[in-house]
Amino acid sequence: MEHQTLTQDKAASFAPQALDQATDQELTDLIKQASAILETRDAERKRTAIAKIKELAKAHGLDVAIEPRTTKRGRRPRRKETT
Repeated sequence: MEHQTLTQDKAASFAPQALDQATDQELTDLIKQASAILETRDAERKRTAIAKIKELAKAHGLDVAIEPRTTKRGRRPRRKETT
């Protein structure tokens, strides 16, 4: 994914004065677009990092499997005692 550089015109549109004058809907749309872009960039960084890890592991004769986390963070629930 190629990133566009921030031009002076674009930078001016992000100025606090411009944001203050934007409607609620325009701000909501901007936030949604920015969130989507950030999610895409984050996913791309993760894919790149995983590929690099696998490449390095393979170069050293190791096989690596990276799986998505399926559990929530935090303490595990206590086991129920059976009596």
